[in-house]
Amino acid sequence: MIQTALGRALEVVKEVSKVEGVEKACAVTGAYDIVATVNVKELTDVADLVVNKIHCIEGVCNTQTLICVF
Repeated sequence: MIQTALGRALEVVKEVSKVEGVEKACAVTGAYDIVATVNVKELTDVADLVVNKIHCIEGVCNTQTLICVF
């Protein structure tokens, strides 16, 4: 889940969608502005994707990562 700077959600969702490993990114309403679904080989790859790719996108203010266990 991603919080963006005011008015930046639609720009950020386009950039997040381009990140390798992101399967889907959608703008949403509520406490967060974007929900992104990612698919990685190793659990440790999630941290790399979030910190080194998503956090670097201009307009990203905050993220919260939820791990789906199935």
